[in-house]
Amino acid sequence: MDDLFLLKLEELKDQKLAIATITKTIGSTLGKPGFKMIVTSGGDIVYGTLGGGCPEGPIVKIGLDVIETQVPRVVKVFLEDAKTALGKIDILDNGGEIHVETNCGGNMEILIEPYMPRPPLMVFGDTFNSPLERTLVNVGRDAGFKTIEHNPLGACGNPDLSTTTLDLNSIKIPSGAYVVLVTRGVNDAPLLQHISKFDTNYVGMVASRNRWGATKKDLEQLGVSKSFIDRVHAPAGLNISAILLEEIALSILAEIIDVRRKADSARTQKAVNLPAQEAIQARK
Repeated sequence: MDDLFLLKLEELKDQKLAIATITKTIGSTLGKPGFKMIVTSGGDIVYGTLGGGCPEGPIVKIGLDVIETQVPRVVKVFLEDAKTALGKIDILDNGGEIHVETNCGGNMEILIEPYMPRPPLMVFGDTFNSPLERTLVNVGRDAGFKTIEHNPLGACGNPDLSTTTLDLNSIKIPSGAYVVLVTRGVNDAPLLQHISKFDTNYVGMVASRNRWGATKKDLEQLGVSKSFIDRVHAPAGLNISAILLEEIALSILAEIIDVRRKADSARTQKAVNLPAQEAIQARK
């Protein structure tokens, strides 16, 4: 594998990408097995080639679909003369074949794979080095998340949390983040109100049912939408009869993984059904 490809992938590791690789060729083709191309979510080719612009345009289109659905695709590209290619659609209903106008005469099989950066796991706390917070961060990292630890109250050694000002404007939540509050109740409602403004995949709060009930009322008074409030997992974590703080952390990560994979499964199912739906529409 080309070192330049690995360097480019490292450079773009925080972006959503599609990686197209020629896996097989028959007959005359400019592209050869192993040729790679990287496509960004903006449709730009930032690395490599598949042998020329004719096959690359349709592959970019499929690459964008792969980025959206996160489902790999394998397509066959037929490099035909103008007379043969004339009248054929660029991409069939199932997206499995591409006919391009060129005089090579051969064909290629191309694998298009999605590349996703590590999903961000953002843990808010107000006590540094708590077992719960540390386990969430450390095990979350081992489970494939990009972990971000944030102690907005700076409360280590501060006995009076109520005197600490929370600078909400300085807090940025990455798109698609999984967010967990491991706090002691001070400023939870303003913090959750701020979090509600961002696109998150999961928001969990470590709290008793009584404390969550009080926080929920505060959020309603602050005008936070019901749809966001209903999405907050509180108390956070799956019911695995956890007792130790480390066990509670594992239950929260288990819930996050469950939410993440169910969303992946729904997206995959949608992608599987989409070609059939397109074919039905095409026949109408």
